[in-house]
Parts: sequence; structure tokens; C-alpha cells
Amino acid sequence: MAIQKKVSNPALILLVSLLAGLLGGALMMWVLMSYGSLSFTGNTTVIEYGENSYVDAWETAAPAVVSVVAMKDLSSYYDQFSFNGFPNTSTGTGELEEVSSGTAFIITADGLAVTNKHVVEDTTAEYVVILSDGTELDATVLDRDTLNDIALMQLSGDDDVIGDLPTLEFADSDDISVGQSVLAIGNALGEYSNTTTAGIISATGRAILAAGTYGGTESLVDLIQTDAAINPGNSGGPLVNMSGEVVGMNTAVDTSAEGIGFAIPANDIAMVVSSYQEFGEIIRPFVGVRYVMLNAGMVKRLQLPIDAGAFITGDKQAGVSAIIEGGPADKAGLTGGDVIISLGGQELNENYTLSNAIAGYYVGETVVLEVWREGEILTVDLTLEQRTE
Repeated sequence: MAIQKKVSNPALILLVSLLAGLLGGALMMWVLMSYGSLSFTGNTTVIEYGENSYVDAWETAAPAVVSVVAMKDLSSYYDQFSFNGFPNTSTGTGELEEVSSGTAFIITADGLAVTNKHVVEDTTAEYVVILSDGTELDATVLDRDTLNDIALMQLSGDDDVIGDLPTLEFADSDDISVGQSVLAIGNALGEYSNTTTAGIISATGRAILAAGTYGGTESLVDLIQTDAAINPGNSGGPLVNMSGEVVGMNTAVDTSAEGIGFAIPANDIAMVVSSYQEFGEIIRPFVGVRYVMLNAGMVKRLQLPIDAGAFITGDKQAGVSAIIEGGPADKAGLTGGDVIISLGGQELNENYTLSNAIAGYYVGETVVLEVWREGEILTVDLTLEQRTE
């Protein structure tokens, strides 16, 4: 059998190669036009995705992020201890020493700053902040929120700086979406100031029970979940979008997992700031009841036909009334033994308490309560009043 040799046609190969190159180039151009943008620098092609880069967002936000340091004289603390039977009087220096640190961000040029309540929880400490350029300023805690992990500070000290401080703007946190890119900025581990990590919004509307710095727990709701790394010391720092606007304040992290952190939404913070700017203090509403949230054990013991809600109850032995006389609940006709099932259409439970529910309202607003009373479901209109001690 004769074997025929195949002879390649150089012209055909060249033509096919050119067509393949043109088709590949056209496909790549279509991809770039659909998903990104092209820019040329010399012989280098740079692909940039989105309207703003991480660098743009960081340059906008970082100058307004400050490290918060708590300082105390620990001499009296050291003096409590003795060594080999002799009192220790030499360890304490009598000078202020750093005892904890966190983060804050500036929202007005004259030095109004926002941080977490747990960052400035120690009322016996003195606080200083360190700007991104290393400048140190004194900081006074103006007020601590009674219903959320938010506190406000006023910076002071350098007249050449105060009045011309960099600031951050709040975004509308109701407009955020899962998958949106964000940056978390903060004083990581109390050592690495303005550390910046990138991630996305992983979820919204989360509820957690957060452990406090000095013990105890706090119920936090409607939080933003993010996978941007949040470390100890990041608390009080901003979570910003790609425009460098604050969408939330970094508050807590799930230590049993990786990439699960939580931030208080910007709208909740803005409400607190607005209250302080209008009244000179953080004004919060109250219902005027003493209550416990129902759990399975209470429902069984009380033989209730409902399984969740705020059970209004006092302490007869201690002489503590379930209803605060003259308060909103008293005026609305609530009584001990009632169970508030919902407020403003939101059902109450152990994760979403009555305090959580009223945190989203202003003093003077009227809310609709759904109340269980002796087998009946009642609808009650209640006007919120200012919380007092």
C-alpha cells in the first residue's frame, strides 16, 4: 500500500492563526467591556473592576480613623500585692499606663467621634486618641447609649488640628446588599493602627448575644455580617463601602469561626448621633414596664398558650411594680401578667427583646403593640416617652 504524505499549506495555517487571534481578541474585549474597564500604561494593560478601587476607598476613609487608648494609674492596683510577705510599692509608677485600646472614627471636623460603648466602658479611665499621622489628642466620653453598643467622644487638645479634622460620611445602610464589597479599618490587636481588611457583606439582620469587656452579655440585633477580618482592637472602627462611606461600625466577632464578624448598621449610629446633636445627650424611648422574655421553661410553668414574648412582671417581695406609674405602659392600660407579643409588627423573642425593638424608634413616636391577656389578643397603641433613670 502506498503511503500518501500530507503537505501542510503555510498560507492556510497563517490564515487560521490570524482568524483565531482576532476571534480571541474580540472575545477578550467583549469580556472586558461587559465586566470591567481597560486602561493602558505604557505596554502594560491594567484591568480595574467597579467604580472605585479598594485603594480609593482606603484613601477616603483611613485619615478619619483613630486609635483609642484607655489610660489609668495602676499604682493602687499593684499595691494590693505583696512578695515574700513584703508589700509591693515599687511596681506602680504613679503614671498613667495603657490598659486597653480600640478604634473610633471622626464624623465632624471639630472632633465628634463614634466608637463602641465597650471600648470606653471604664468610667475611671482617661482616654486619648491617636490620629493616622501619629498626632495624639485628648478624648472625652460624651455619652454611652443605653440600648446599643455605641458611644460618642469629643476630641480636644491641638487647636491647629481641631476644626480641620478629616471626617467620614454615613451611607444609607438600608441600601446595602449581600455580596457588596467592604473594607474594615481599625487598630488591630491594639498594635497595628489603621489595619485594613477587605471582604463582602455576608448577611444582614443578624442577632447575637455579645460578651462584654467586663463580664455580662448584651443582646445586639439587626447587625451586618461580614467576612472582612475583624480582630481585637478593631472594635469601634468603620466598615466602609467602595466610596469610603460608613455602612457600619465593627463590633463583634465569632471567635469559634473564621470570617464571621458583625457591625452595627450606619442608620442606627446616625440616629444616636442625631439625638445627641439635637438634645446634648443620647435620648432613648422607653415603654415603662419591667419584663422577662419568655422561654420554654416559663411557658410550661405558667401554662401559657403562647411560646414567645415579653412577660410583664414585677417583684412583690421586693415591692417592685411591673408597671412604672405614670409611664407610657401605664397610660396605655397595660398591666402585670400581660405578654407583649409584638411591637410595630415585629414579633418579640429571646433574640429580639422589647429593648431591641424600641431601639429603632424616637421619643414621641406611637407604636402598635400586640398583647396577650388572659386568653385574648389585644391591640394597644402606646406613645414612647424619654427613658429616665
